[in-house]
Parts: sequence; C-alpha cells; structure tokens
Amino acid sequence: MRTWSRRGWDALRATGRLGADVAVLVAVLAGLALAQSLLGRGTTASLLIFGLGEAAVAFLAAGLLGWSAWRRAPAGWPRRSWGLLATACGSWGAGQLVSTGQDVLGLIQDATTWADVPFLGFSVTFVTAGMVHLWGRTRSHVGLATLLDGLLLGTALLTVLWVGWLGEAVRHSSLLSADLVVPLASPLLDVVFLTTTLIQTARLGLSRVGVLCLLAATSQTVGDVVHAYGFLATAGYQTGGVADYAWIVAFGVFAIGSRQSSGRPSSSRPPATGSVSWLVPYLALGPATVLGAIRLWATSDRFVLVALLAMVVLGVGRQFLALDEHRRLLLTTERQRHQLDLLAHVDPLTGLENRRRFSERTAEAVRDALGTGDALVVAFVDLDRFKAVNDTLGHAAGDDLLRGVAARLLACVREQDCAARWGGDEFAVLVTDPQVPPEAVVQRLRAALAEPFTLGGAVVQASASIGAVREEPRALAADRPAGADVVPAVVEALLAAADARMYGVKRSHRGSVGARR
Repeated sequence: MRTWSRRGWDALRATGRLGADVAVLVAVLAGLALAQSLLGRGTTASLLIFGLGEAAVAFLAAGLLGWSAWRRAPAGWPRRSWGLLATACGSWGAGQLVSTGQDVLGLIQDATTWADVPFLGFSVTFVTAGMVHLWGRTRSHVGLATLLDGLLLGTALLTVLWVGWLGEAVRHSSLLSADLVVPLASPLLDVVFLTTTLIQTARLGLSRVGVLCLLAATSQTVGDVVHAYGFLATAGYQTGGVADYAWIVAFGVFAIGSRQSSGRPSSSRPPATGSVSWLVPYLALGPATVLGAIRLWATSDRFVLVALLAMVVLGVGRQFLALDEHRRLLLTTERQRHQLDLLAHVDPLTGLENRRRFSERTAEAVRDALGTGDALVVAFVDLDRFKAVNDTLGHAAGDDLLRGVAARLLACVREQDCAARWGGDEFAVLVTDPQVPPEAVVQRLRAALAEPFTLGGAVVQASASIGAVREEPRALAADRPAGADVVPAVVEALLAAADARMYGVKRSHRGSVGARR
C-alpha cells in the first residue's frame, strides 16, 4: 500500500476543507436569493436580511483573519498584514451595520452619512494591508518594482474606466462633489489593491491563499464599481443587487483564505527567465494613454490630466529603478568575478599567491626581461621536518606555521616582486631587480625564518632548504626557434633550475642554503 507523507495528508485535508467552505458560501448566497424572492426586493425585511447577512460575513472574515494573525502568522510583516486585513473587514462590517440601521429606519437623508466613515476606513486599510504584505514579502527591488507596476496598471485601468464611463457619469450627476468622495474612493482604492495583488501573484508565484485573495479583491472591486454606478444613476442603487452578492462573496472568500493559510510566509522569487509577467502593467498603458489623449483633446478633464501625469511619474520611477537594479547587478557580477579571481590565484590557507599565479607573474617578468635584457632571480623554499610538526603538535599547528612563514616571506619582498605558496610546505619567490644577487635573496629569506615561531604555546625553530638562481631570459631563449613563443619555455627553465638547486641543497644537508649565479 502506498504510504502518504504528512505533507500529502495536509494537502488533502486542506482541499477538503476548501470544498466544504465553498459549499457553505454557495448555500448562504442561495439562501439570500431565496429570501429575497420570497420577501421582495427593497422591502424592510429584505433590507434587514441583506444588511445583517453582509455585516455577519464581514465580521466572520475579520474574526478568522484576526485569529490567523494572532495564532498562526509569524511575528513581523505577516502578522501585521493579516491584522490590517482583519481590521479592514471589521471596519466594513461596522459600516454595514450603521448603514442597514439607517436604511431600515429611514434615517438616510443625505448622499453622505456616518456609515461612509468606516467604509472609507476599510478601503484605506485594505490597500495598506496589501502594501505591507508586498513590502514584507520581498523587501528588495522586486517588491518595489511590483508595487510601482501595480500602481501603474491601476492608474491605467482607472483612466480607461473614467474615460469610458465614470467621467460622464460624474459629469451628469446631480450630487455635490463632496458626496462623490466615498462612493468613488472605494472602487478606485479597490483597483489599486487588485492590480497590486495581480502583479504580485504573477511575479512572485501562485499559491492557494494568493489566488483566493485575488478572487476576493476582484469580487470586492466589482461590488464597489456596481454600487458606484447605481449611486450615480438617476434611480440610485437598491439593496439586493449584484453589488451585495459580490460583497458577500468577497468577505466569504477572505474568510476561506484565512482558513487555508498555513501561517508560514511563502518564499518569494523573481520571475523565471523568459517570463512575460513584466509586460502585465504595460498592457493597459497604451489604451489608457490613447483614450486619455483623446479625452484631453476634446475637453479639459482634470482627472485624466492627473492620471496621465501619474503614469509618467510612475513610468520614470520604474525606469530609474530598472537602471539602479542593472547597476547593482553589474556591481554584484564584478564583485563575484573578483572573488573568483582571488579563488583562482590566491592560496586560501596563507593568503599568498598560488602556484598558478606565480607562474603567470614569472611569465610577465620574463616577457619584460626579454625586452630589457635584465636578469631575474627565482628562489624555492622548502621547510625541513615539517611532517614532524604535524605529527607532534597537530595539523592546526602545522597550518599556523605555514601562515607564519608566508607572512615573513611576504614581508621581505617588494611590491613588484612575488612570494607564493608553491604547494604543501614549499614556497617560491620571484625578484625582478637585476641588481640583486641570488646570495642576497637567500640570506634575506634565511634571516626572515631565523626567529622562532610560537605554535599553540610551543616554541618551534623552523629551518628550510633554500635554492636560488639568477638567469637572463635572453640567454635561455637564445637556442629557441626563431618566431616561436619562447616565454613558456623560459619560465619552465627558470623554475626547473631553481627547483633543482633547492633539492640539491636539501639532499646535501638539511638547513643549508644555496645560490647559483
């Protein structure tokens, strides 16, 4: 029998819970539709049922979101974003209770009432929750770019909506400008939240909770837009229409999403290579610009003017962000290249240049010496009885000895010369000063190693076999074929001569030094 993992069982239970929650939401909608058909749309009983039902669903969503924020979400931005969303749902429920009471009791005399305050609070908190979630999830150029693109897409859609319908509806409305603030602010802020959520979902990856949040935001936007349309119409909006059902769906889905959340923030990721998600905000930018320009050509519309200016500012900001991101990528690439160069040319234990880099430096010096006729000095240093240090004091003490020897060798060479770790307990030194004899190089290296080393509390007197040669690259290249690249052969000859000299000293008697002109 196939064994299911814990993750598989959790996914199965989550899917079952999602299906049950959706079934409950569908039953609530069907019950409200049945009650309205029996009681009649616009009756006091129908108004009361819809108003209390919408408030109850909003408070249920607020309670479940608040519980998830307190008990399941990690401290920090996940808890703050869920808490803000819970506060927004509670604010909307409070506004719906006040509005229902005013509607049933016939207390609504003006277009703007006290119920609009919590409704407006919902819209502002709604958008703030989305921004906190987005910024906390990324905290990088990806998050800021997603935020700007969401605002850009939202502004473009608002421009299309305004030119296509909303502007003319406002123009012909008999309401005062102050009375239009809340009815228009809600759908406008909804569009901002919706587009930001859409961009985030497209860019940072799909998740069950993310899709539910996107569905809830879409339903909320539809409800507010339909309500605004009815509010601006001559007959006004009547409770029990599409907007009420859309609001119930929105808060119901928010409640379902809180139950689907695991409490762990999903990992963010940039779009995959070749992803077209970066083009999403610009799909509406072209139509919005064309419609806005046509509108401004025909009439002076301040909303369209401000929207077009906002799109310009957001677009310029987005491009500056892209340029800065490219600059950061170039700096990161250069830093990584430098680190790779260090790994390729530096010995990680001692910090000296490694064998490969020493050969390259010697080749550069040979190439220069072939032009000037100067001589070069190459010395090899091999520590005596290094294995005994490892066997008696441990490998850590042996590493300390190698680092100490490296530091002393580096201190006694010029900046234009080179001291390198050739491998194991063997070091190499290149001196490019043509006036320095090999005996002086050997004596200098010997003096550098004369002082004892303190290794883990023990004092160790190190000795080394040192062999140095002084050769003229022109002389070494004299017997090479004309026209051939003689540098590699000269380098090989130099290194072989110094190595042979060092091993000759080592075989004769340990601790000795040798030099050959």
